[in-house]
Amino acid sequence: MRWTHLAGKEIIDITHARRLGRVADADLVFDPATGQVVELRLAGPPRPFWRGGRRVLVIPWPAIRRIGEDLVLVELPAAGDPEAGARDQGGAH
Repeated sequence: MRWTHLAGKEIIDITHARRLGRVADADLVFDPATGQVVELRLAGPPRPFWRGGRRVLVIPWPAIRRIGEDLVLVELPAAGDPEAGARDQGGAH
């Protein structure tokens, strides 16, 4: 599949029934040894001003369940916080 076909699709988390963003807004992380996509990274909501930075939502490639005409369905961990897949990053995305 070409990037142009993927870029316009919305990313939906089926575990928490929420929109995460668009593929075009995500960074693709590749394995340098194989050239395969390892994960998608999306900028999450800003953290409180006293903590600085932004959250980055990391979506492992195996979490992608289906790529449809308009949507990419992902299944993120259900444990605890719906942001369980998010990692804190020091600066802006």
